[in-house]
Amino acid sequence: MILQNGMKKTFLVAVVAGATLLRADSFSFIIYNDFFGGKDGHFTNGASLKWLESAEDGKNEYTSLLHSLTQKLSISTDNSKRYNAGINLEQIIVTPNDTQLTVPQYDDLPYAGYLSVSSFLFEWDEKSFNEYAVEIGVMGKYSGAEIVQKTFHKIIGSKQPLGWDTQLGTRFTLNLLLQHGVKSWEGKIFDSFESDWFNHYGVTVGNYNVSAFAGSIMRIGQNYAHNFNGHYPFLKGEANLLGDTPKQGLGWSTSMGIETKILAYSAILDGAIHEGYSIHKNVLNAMGYVSGSLYYSRHKFRLFYEVPSSCVKEAQRVKIIGGFEYSYKF
Repeated sequence: MILQNGMKKTFLVAVVAGATLLRADSFSFIIYNDFFGGKDGHFTNGASLKWLESAEDGKNEYTSLLHSLTQKLSISTDNSKRYNAGINLEQIIVTPNDTQLTVPQYDDLPYAGYLSVSSFLFEWDEKSFNEYAVEIGVMGKYSGAEIVQKTFHKIIGSKQPLGWDTQLGTRFTLNLLLQHGVKSWEGKIFDSFESDWFNHYGVTVGNYNVSAFAGSIMRIGQNYAHNFNGHYPFLKGEANLLGDTPKQGLGWSTSMGIETKILAYSAILDGAIHEGYSIHKNVLNAMGYVSGSLYYSRHKFRLFYEVPSSCVKEAQRVKIIGGFEYSYKF
């Protein structure tokens, strides 16, 4: 109990300290919910709040701090690149398909919540980037998943989930992420539309998630921000803020892509199996993706839909998940 209380305090201190150090030069909010697909269950909600520090006039304090740390670790040493650092606060919610039972459903997924804060650094130029991130998080009742889902269901007039007393227990986590992204092609289509093709791959390692992932996304539009095209959750969305210079007038873009992931370990899925849930996780996962974005001055609004493969072999139905993102560059 003493150890858990100490870790809780460390987690909260990290959130406050990170938010204090960071200048909110770019801001992004994402919400991601199966409400858009019309049915609850399994991955049911995700939300993310991001800040990215500007380094247009040289590295600022937070970016300089992280860059110095990575240099000492011999990770990031290319001084010909640009550097930006930021913080991401994120929550995900998982439930069984039937949310009206009050007992554990050992033939389905458990109730589980996860809340995390990550500190990330980008090393980049106009064509490619490397991302380095450290994420600390908490599973269980301290994630706030129960109150968030019940509040959302009350707002939309949906039935209240009844099984949160059976959620997975408290666990504190630490994860590392390394990722590379590159614009493989930029050009014109039909002499009227701008277009680009973006690819990325990376790994996550820690006691929350161990995985390798890769994706490819094509974009077409007019007067859109020439950032790195990507989407939540596989790419996390931080790279969308790089190079996202304000546009004059109205711009738009539409994107289509596919993401793949090899999942070696999941604290939620493997934790459920350890507690007696008779589920089997899918090691290989894939996701189809489509989105539409509007750009005006310093604002961007994006609506997206995804069709992911199931994280467990027992799932019987195809699921559609949707969401939206709003970002602003100060």
